[in-house]
Amino acid sequence: MNPLHVEFMATMAASAATKAQPLNGVLAFALAVLVYPGLIVAVIAAWALSWARQWVRAVAARQSTPTPLRELTELRAALDRDTVTPDGVAPLAVAGASAVAAIFPLLALLLLPLPGNPLVASLGLTGDIVVEGGLLLGVPVARILLGWIVPSPYTRLAADRSARLLAGVAVVMILALAANAEQLSSLSLALAHSTEPLPTFALITRLLAALAFVSTLPALAHTSSLRSARPGGELMAGELTELSGADLAGFRLAEAFQLVAVAAVFTAVFILPLFPGAFGTQKTLLWLAGVVLTALGIGAWDGFALRSAAPAQERPPLTYWLGLPLLVAMLALVAAAWASRGV
Repeated sequence: MNPLHVEFMATMAASAATKAQPLNGVLAFALAVLVYPGLIVAVIAAWALSWARQWVRAVAARQSTPTPLRELTELRAALDRDTVTPDGVAPLAVAGASAVAAIFPLLALLLLPLPGNPLVASLGLTGDIVVEGGLLLGVPVARILLGWIVPSPYTRLAADRSARLLAGVAVVMILALAANAEQLSSLSLALAHSTEPLPTFALITRLLAALAFVSTLPALAHTSSLRSARPGGELMAGELTELSGADLAGFRLAEAFQLVAVAAVFTAVFILPLFPGAFGTQKTLLWLAGVVLTALGIGAWDGFALRSAAPAQERPPLTYWLGLPLLVAMLALVAAAWASRGV
């Protein structure tokens, strides 16, 4: 065969491979957004974890357990009602807040290096601790802003309390993430999974940071309730009290996505690094176990909180969150400093 012809064919093949690479990236992005770990899988996981959380919550609170379809029934009932925008608020602002609240947890899932995530192979996605932590604040912030823009003293009072609570939660969360980042000398989640056993102080750092982050999970994955779970069933004054119809359903869906994102991020940052020898099927099973157990733990926390003597509205938010959790997070930073020095 003519050498020029061979060279021409090789050049054409290389050109075709170069042109095909962006298509693979686009296809991987579409699969990640629409299927896994995006919309379809996120909806299924949100339904399953929300029901599991509510079931454990009811058991811990000694109440009747919900059926698996109760969450879907309530969502369908909200969609069947008319969407009435509160007076003095632009309809676009409410709809935009609901949409943005749903996008943040979905982005957190897309950017995680989950097993089988198409973006990991096509784009070399490694995950970023700071980005994931910031995305987890999207739903609480959107809920607070919505409570402030609605001209109701009840929603604004609830938003004020949530803002003070979120301020304490953010401090503890940042310190817990900083402890991990200091130990790894990197913000990438991919570097958190080494094959070497963890030294003593590194293990202590991870455990303390995880314990501090656990205290923030109920606030980050908080679900709005329009009716009290206590006897009497009186109406609750929350940020979403004035919402109805599609706006309320959109925000409830966003909160369900938030539960999945919170559980997945906690598993990626704090659970998986405790098992450096887990690969393949073992790592996938750890992912699933960590996500499910985190959701069940949040449900148990909610249930025991309902049985406490003082209602949640009477607890001082900053004092509650900046007590022991802040101390544990600071101890994690100290342990991370010792671990980084090879102690």
